[in-house]
Amino acid sequence: MLLTLFLLMFPVNFNGYFENEFFSEKNQNPVIWNLYNPRQYVEFKVTAKKRGSLFYLSFNAQSNSNSGKIYFNQGHLEYKKGNFSYVAFAREDRYWVQSPILFLINPDRVKDDAWGVKGEGVRMDFWKTYGFFGTGLVSKFKSWDGEAYIARMGKNFKRFMTLSYLYARKDWRGSGKSYNDINSVYLRAHIYRTIYLSFEGASSRHPNQDSLAGYMDKSAFQIEMRKLTFHGLNLSADYFNYGKYFIDELSNKFNPAYDHEFGRNGVYVEALYFVPYKAINLLYRFTKYNTFYDYPVLLNKQQSVFSNYAEVYTEFFGGVSAKIFYDQTRNQKGDWRHVFFQIQGENSRMKVKLQYKIKDIGINKGLKSNDFSIGQRELLGTEIWFNITDWLQFYTRGALGNGQGLNWESYFAQIGFRKFKNNEIFLEYGDPSGTDGDIVNDPDVADYPYQKISDRIKLFVKFWF
Repeated sequence: MLLTLFLLMFPVNFNGYFENEFFSEKNQNPVIWNLYNPRQYVEFKVTAKKRGSLFYLSFNAQSNSNSGKIYFNQGHLEYKKGNFSYVAFAREDRYWVQSPILFLINPDRVKDDAWGVKGEGVRMDFWKTYGFFGTGLVSKFKSWDGEAYIARMGKNFKRFMTLSYLYARKDWRGSGKSYNDINSVYLRAHIYRTIYLSFEGASSRHPNQDSLAGYMDKSAFQIEMRKLTFHGLNLSADYFNYGKYFIDELSNKFNPAYDHEFGRNGVYVEALYFVPYKAINLLYRFTKYNTFYDYPVLLNKQQSVFSNYAEVYTEFFGGVSAKIFYDQTRNQKGDWRHVFFQIQGENSRMKVKLQYKIKDIGINKGLKSNDFSIGQRELLGTEIWFNITDWLQFYTRGALGNGQGLNWESYFAQIGFRKFKNNEIFLEYGDPSGTDGDIVNDPDVADYPYQKISDRIKLFVKFWF
């Protein structure tokens, strides 16, 4: 009843799209086109706007047969006025909250993304209100029983200082202490000209923490200096100390299932030099830290990890650019060194990118045996965009790998046809997932020597209405 009344009172727009996917794959048995049983997908959208209010609903249906069901896809009701906004949402990604140094909030860990966003909740934001800003967010998970609560509030003292407080909690409704919460403070101060000094510190409570752990073991902090400049040289530096029981399940960085960077303390230094009168950038990064984790093992004493990264990037006339970097990480498992070369050129008609990488230099060669790597390998990759006409485009990317007596490859190609209004057609060959992470830097092809070209052909037909 309320939905009908809302749609009658507000100007309403209806739109959406329909998509058909036909494919044939060599691994199928028998190998046939699924012309009589394609994947069909339709999405229908309803939008209504009036005086700062916005109502949006989206429905979809997907079928591989002659019948299908309509499902609710996503929707929200939003109100904006001045420096204030409020939104009630369902199945939408509205979870970004700033944590400038520690990165305590990752939207993918908040949105309950079990094969798509499943959460629903409310969010409120305000900004530039007597120098104050803030965010409040409550989300209910739908694929399992739990909630997320996030609140951030701060104040800008003109351009001289920013101060904010963040509270985040993930509650999974179990027995006993079944939640993880974070309290954090952030301070950013303008020191001189382009120089800024920032600090972010946080404490955590989690049921997996050692009951005898001290406060610092359950806390993390980082101090950062940015943009110390001198004749084209830009310097930055960080000192960080992450407690070995500082667990934050709403992040990737301190999540036991993802990056697990807790239990570290060390320094990070970055130097960027802009060569005068030349389109050349020189970049150097150095990281050194001690860690209690040789994941997934908690060590009795810390071990050291060193990392060096040096890069030269230059641009030439005619839309051509080149990049070379050397990357080294040394830990208890080995000395990991990589070299990467890239050259790229583009004009109004086409764009070409070539990459070459030598990864894990010297590993498993001679006396340098290592059980944690497939050994030194060479990787060659290319990516090409080509506008054949204004309505016909060709795109392809692929990679070749060679190492330790093995050869592997990945390839993907696509032809795009956009001749008619509100319509596009794509014909594809291969599997795009092997090189979608920057070609030779994608672990699917860089670290998997059994990667092969997928004999798969797909045809997409898409129409907007």
